[in-house]
Amino acid sequence: MHIGGIVDISTKDIPNLPSMVIFTVGCNLNCEFCHNKYLHNQSVGKQLSINEIISVVRSNLLVNGISITGGEPTLQNDLIELCKEIKRLGKYVSVDTNGTNPHIIRDLIKHVNRIALDLKAPLNKKRLSEICNQHINPESIKKTFTHVNEHSEIHFEVRTTYVEHLMQASDIHKIISFLKKSKFRGNFVLQQYQYSEGVGNEYKEIFHKPEHGMLLELLRPYKDAKLSFYIYLRDEIVGYRSIDKLYNISIDDVL
Repeated sequence: MHIGGIVDISTKDIPNLPSMVIFTVGCNLNCEFCHNKYLHNQSVGKQLSINEIISVVRSNLLVNGISITGGEPTLQNDLIELCKEIKRLGKYVSVDTNGTNPHIIRDLIKHVNRIALDLKAPLNKKRLSEICNQHINPESIKKTFTHVNEHSEIHFEVRTTYVEHLMQASDIHKIISFLKKSKFRGNFVLQQYQYSEGVGNEYKEIFHKPEHGMLLELLRPYKDAKLSFYIYLRDEIVGYRSIDKLYNISIDDVL
């Protein structure tokens, strides 16, 4: 497996569970706001065997969760085998995906505890192309969504990063509408875009971080909505917080 890096312990990748994070190399999208662009470069990182990765996992006694992210993990031919072996160790296994390889996700499901689907844009070709800078078949992502949503034993998170000057409020409303119609049963997370050096200095003035107030207004229509899923906001002000707690606090409470 082509590994771009390993973080020994993270408290951000799996909610409420300290985890080791394994970054895979390679992605089939070309999002200009991506903060892990170095993982597009096939010359970075190194090839590790399943046994070598398992040895690293086994030696880490500080975590019970393993998050496999990227890049796009489903491009790795031995992803399923790795997840099998990690789960045999009794670890909680989470995989991040952009959803473009539903056939892999279908076979992966029984070997993981959690799937986090990065829904970059509403599921239509035009917006996906504009936001991901790549032609994508939305039906592939829909198939991935359906595969996971049908398995109630899998913890399912769908998340969208809101990038000011690239995304529009209507994008978020369309995504939530899709989740409602599809009887989504997990957590939807609206994430605040934040610039990092990995995005590239040339994009620093193009993509902007949305302010906390803007994100609150985006979610306000769903504050008292009766939904089959939960909505969360992840930003620098509140960290990771459910919508039912967002409007009952002041900024002073979390600073």
